[in-house]
Amino acid sequence: MATKETESKPTTTPTVGRQELTKRIAKQADISQKQAQAALEATLDSIREALQSGNEVRLVGFGSFKVRRSAARRGVNPRDQKPIQVPAKERVRFFPGKELADAVVKK
Repeated sequence: MATKETESKPTTTPTVGRQELTKRIAKQADISQKQAQAALEATLDSIREALQSGNEVRLVGFGSFKVRRSAARRGVNPRDQKPIQVPAKERVRFFPGKELADAVVKK
């Protein structure tokens, strides 16, 4: 039987939300949190509007946001195992750029 010291606990990844991101932007850009929040909201709105218009958003070194259409497919209802039809839909995909991918690789 495993003791408390030897039990492996599930690891959770810390999350950075809008508020924390706003604080980090304010600090790095040496601006107020209100200005940082406005900049963040404007950036997110611009990305959202570009994707809604069918455009790809490419941030060199960071990554690209694209809208991809997934085809309709057959699936299985996990509750009763009966086949179901999953409709086609558009999905937003993010593809990390090389610099971002290299930055998060643990060495």
